[in-house]
Amino acid sequence: MVDLKSFDDLKVNWRTSENMAEVENGIVQSVITSPPYWDLKDYGHENQIGTADESYDHYLDRMQAVWSECYDVLREDGTMWVVVDTVMEQGDLKLLPYHIAERAEETGFLLQDMVTWYKPTAIAGMTDRNVVNKKEYVVYLSKSKDHKFHAKEGQNGIEDPAVAQGHRLGNLWRHPVKRGTVGQNVLHKAPYPTSLIDRIVNVSTDPGDTVLDPFFGSGTTAVSALELGRPCIGYELNEEFKDVIVERLSSLQQRSLTEF
Repeated sequence: MVDLKSFDDLKVNWRTSENMAEVENGIVQSVITSPPYWDLKDYGHENQIGTADESYDHYLDRMQAVWSECYDVLREDGTMWVVVDTVMEQGDLKLLPYHIAERAEETGFLLQDMVTWYKPTAIAGMTDRNVVNKKEYVVYLSKSKDHKFHAKEGQNGIEDPAVAQGHRLGNLWRHPVKRGTVGQNVLHKAPYPTSLIDRIVNVSTDPGDTVLDPFFGSGTTAVSALELGRPCIGYELNEEFKDVIVERLSSLQQRSLTEF
């Protein structure tokens, strides 16, 4: 099994991203992440954001600290993409993507769009009294108006609903979530598909640009970034995810050796 240190273009910091002093300001081109949701998933660490917080507002405060750190390390033409969904609290729907966007704007970000990620394979509702939830959102933010976005890369594929293939990319993306996305290890409970991250990496960066994931989780962002020739920096509080990350990157490394 590979050692994470064997990847020259990957740096994982095993601590909270509320302080990212290890990252030089202005070197990251794109932040791509899916943060812990408020009071929804327990990832097994006492200091995690989301379940250990005193209130929803405190959770948003801690998230805003992360967004502020992301803003500082981004290049002036950089972007941030946050994959997140609404959540329920005691029967009350909270519009988490919009609250995250508001807090990010308070730190200086500009909201460019709220992309809808359509998940056709989803089968569960938030509760037994709700419709089945078939979507999440991708909060698309930039540090400046003149930010990097590759329009030629951003074209609809045959998988995207509503807009014909080959036309300019719309804000409704279809990316099914497959069972076994992170192998047999299900420690990380919310992996997103590599195809979704590939699209974001391609439209927001060039080869050689640095990608940052402040909530590293199972390492999907790194798999996509490294395979597409982008260095990646990650922050993850829970070191128990290391085996999942190593497993996924081992497959990537083996595939690269076979191609060579």
